[in-house]
Amino acid sequence: MTSNPYAAWFPGWGADRSAPLSGDVSQWFKIFSPTVTVNGRGEPELEARIVRDVATYGAQLGPLTQLVLALATGQAPPAGELDKLDKINRAIQDEKRDYDRGVRERARRALTDLQKQNPAALAEVIDEFRTG
Repeated sequence: MTSNPYAAWFPGWGADRSAPLSGDVSQWFKIFSPTVTVNGRGEPELEARIVRDVATYGAQLGPLTQLVLALATGQAPPAGELDKLDKINRAIQDEKRDYDRGVRERARRALTDLQKQNPAALAEVIDEFRTG
């Protein structure tokens, strides 16, 4: 490894330092990435997972728009758009099932913790749901 001949002129930029942008710059790029916040009636965590892991809003709306426009103008649907939309729909349904399983598991863990820490409080919570 050769030493940096300019290191003496720039303290802190010795051989043990990295050049700018030579490491992980993903945090830097997040500054310029759009962030979508969902404040609708649905589950924000689920919506975020779908947009992040399945298909962005644009990826969902693109095939849908193409199909609607084709139907509205009496044209044949563009090849492959219905398949894209069907694939996205199946992936969204899978994500919803996974999310629902996760919700139940989190509830079970929370109730188990409550039972261990305060059995009387657990009984109160269960009664609230039975009578509520």
